Amino acid sequence: MTLHSLLMASALTLATTLATQAAELRASHNANADEPYGVGLDKMAEIVAKDTDGSLTIKSFPNAQLGDEMESIQGTQMGTVDIAVAANEALANFAPDLATFSLPYIFKSSEQMDKALNDPKIFNLVSTILEERGFKLLALFSAGERHIMTKKPINSIDDLKGEKIRVIQNPAHIDAFKAFGANPAPLPYTELYGALETGVVDGADAANTNYYSQKFYEVAPDWAMVGWLQLVAPVVMGKAAFDKLPADQQKALLDAGMQAGSFERQYYVKSDAEKLEKLKEAGVTITHPDTAPFREAAAGVKEKYLDDDRKKELYEMINAVN
Repeated sequence: MTLHSLLMASALTLATTLATQAAELRASHNANADEPYGVGLDKMAEIVAKDTDGSLTIKSFPNAQLGDEMESIQGTQMGTVDIAVAANEALANFAPDLATFSLPYIFKSSEQMDKALNDPKIFNLVSTILEERGFKLLALFSAGERHIMTKKPINSIDDLKGEKIRVIQNPAHIDAFKAFGANPAPLPYTELYGALETGVVDGADAANTNYYSQKFYEVAPDWAMVGWLQLVAPVVMGKAAFDKLPADQQKALLDAGMQAGSFERQYYVKSDAEKLEKLKEAGVTITHPDTAPFREAAAGVKEKYLDDDRKKELYEMINAVN
């Protein structure tokens, strides 16, 4: 073989190797592209592409294009989705020990939540819980501080009595709204606007950001700020798919996930503050019910779901963060 032939063969082998290692990951989420989920994934994609010299890229599919949260989580196991951003409440159906994150008033504030999710011990415990169920944790996003939208003003917990409130398909959420006196109705997020518009449900919970961005205020113009939950949204891959990636790409994903998680959570706090002002401008009726009765009602829900050592361990770790 001539020198020219050897050089050509080596170049072809190198090109083939690089092509084999290069990959584009499909990331699914159910929010608008310009909401915090999308912005957080864009940040992750930017960091990953830079740290891998473009050999690994992430393409986001917003607004449930690849399926709703449950379908996206399942997709990471079936290979139809590479990365899924899903509310912890949906993921807890696959990893029950994550139910701790679903409990009402589990965090003291958005700031305390951010500190807790930056704690390596908490991140590693959540990662272990997910790996046992076939997932790889990349990041911990936020879906904001949750309040309640309705078609009539809610001035106290008593005003929720009998109201049909859409909840995430999660037992702790169902029990929380039962404790608040409402009639919880599990329903996919993608069906919520239509369900509010047609009267299938009377209200739902949301953060300022998605309440405004999804224009839910058009069909549920009353907004009770009770801050009943700081909603955690893990970003996951299928563990088998993650393990197939080269070590440098794995490291880049995990490093990017930590940075993007912190960025997204802070962005959500900023976005929620900005969207609250826009809600006021839109003429939304905003009330501030006394949260003490909500917290009192929530106590029994916490007791019910802190039913094993792993859940209690996670709760104690969170509670220890100031």
